[in-house]
Amino acid sequence: MPHLTTGRALETADRTATVTDPHSDKPVLVIGNSYRAFEVIPGHLDDAARQAFTHGQCHAFARALSAATGWPAVALLTEDCHGNDSMCLGGRGAHCPCRIGHLVCLRPDGAHVDINGAHQPLQVPSCANALSLPMTAELWSAIDTSPAWREPNMPVAVSMVAPLLTSLIGDVPHRCEVRA
Repeated sequence: MPHLTTGRALETADRTATVTDPHSDKPVLVIGNSYRAFEVIPGHLDDAARQAFTHGQCHAFARALSAATGWPAVALLTEDCHGNDSMCLGGRGAHCPCRIGHLVCLRPDGAHVDINGAHQPLQVPSCANALSLPMTAELWSAIDTSPAWREPNMPVAVSMVAPLLTSLIGDVPHRCEVRA
């Protein structure tokens, strides 16, 4: 139980941390899967940021990217239902929220975009061949209320959108516009 207590304390600290200067070189804690703490410098797209927003904070990044671009968020589904969500269908449904393994945004050209860049469908690292499901209000609610998902660190996620989009220059279709 000490791990859970420590994890909850870390998550509370993460939730109350604010990004006062997105161009600061001061790292902040971002809490990922299993309460793993990542030291992330807001606005710096580096390995720590990629790890944090791939392992436990992909939902925050998908929300931030979707808000900035208008690209819809999409859930990548795992093969197995893990039974750890209040909306779990006990393996009876193909769209069980327990099967959400990663969240990405769907670019107009069909690419799946996450903190690591743009990927062809069915080729997202660690989610190869994963079926995708458009995020709905019901699925977002399941994520927001499930203890299996970390509290989203939106200030840091938002600070990562511009660096990611900059890294995609030349890869972003001309018909896509970024919302200010």
